[in-house]
Amino acid sequence: MTSYPTGPRRATAVLAVVLVLAGSGCASSYQPPPVASPYPVGAQRPAPTPSPISAPDCDARLSLRPDPTPPGKYVEQGYIRAGVDQTMTRMTSRNPATGEFEGFDIELLHEVAKAMFPGRDPKETLRFVVVTSGERQQRLNDGTVDIVADSMTATCARATEVAFSTDYLDSGQTVLVRGDSPYQGIGDLGGKAVCAATGTTSLEHTRARPEKPLPVSVPNWTDCLVMLQQKQVEAISTDHNVLLGLRDLDPTTRLVTQPPSRPTGDTSCDWHDEPKSSCTWFSDEPHAVATRQDDVALLRFVNHVLEQIRQNGRWVQMHEKWLPEHPDNGPPPARYGPNLSWPPGM
Repeated sequence: MTSYPTGPRRATAVLAVVLVLAGSGCASSYQPPPVASPYPVGAQRPAPTPSPISAPDCDARLSLRPDPTPPGKYVEQGYIRAGVDQTMTRMTSRNPATGEFEGFDIELLHEVAKAMFPGRDPKETLRFVVVTSGERQQRLNDGTVDIVADSMTATCARATEVAFSTDYLDSGQTVLVRGDSPYQGIGDLGGKAVCAATGTTSLEHTRARPEKPLPVSVPNWTDCLVMLQQKQVEAISTDHNVLLGLRDLDPTTRLVTQPPSRPTGDTSCDWHDEPKSSCTWFSDEPHAVATRQDDVALLRFVNHVLEQIRQNGRWVQMHEKWLPEHPDNGPPPARYGPNLSWPPGM
């Protein structure tokens, strides 16, 4: 049988344990282990400067005239392969609850599929392929996808590699910051780390700002949000419509309100529905659907569908559902060049 101390001996032993424990608590307080905050895979700080692309001046909003005839190639094939992003809430993202793609661009692709394959469910005729912003032109031209719709800006440089539909959404680049941030506009971010996705016009515009922010590139937009939350960057800068989706994912963030400095003749806010004095955009971002340059039949059919949704009210419905607070001027008017093949201009 085990014997336990009693009386004075037991009291002394208990007091000794209490003193040891108390002494330990006073000597050092608990320190939680450090939590690692690694950079997202593929992040580059600073973002590398791309090689300049020689591109003639053009009107990036011009496209080929519409044709209501569904392209026989795809009708016979029975489906279209669509390149989309899966991280741009509101435009093109995967719903974590259902696994389905959704957003403004996804509904636009649904309209194309419904017009091309009448009576069939677009979920059966659209095969989504996830692409990053840096992969879009490559995946079109190597045949991985037939069409790209993911908040892509039509530019003269990109028009040397792929073909663009008419403009289906006007936007402009602005800035998202943490809610407790002191920054009120891009003008406050000189020398500060500002994140954007690789292969986007957003990186180019950030790098070109006179305040000289430090551009940081990542593969996906949600990587930018993680870096902002971990205080590895001070801001995210891209098209207003994309930033609305990132703000949805983290409501503690906010859009800046201070208008930027502008050069004489700047057109960044020409498609903004508020006075230039309150517009925070500092770039012109006409959004367009992209196809291969030799896929003229598909491009002209897409332009036919865009004409339809402008006229029948479907564009307005999509905008009210996904981008109700996006400050654009409504459905952009279609503009066509005289040519029947790409490029559309003279």
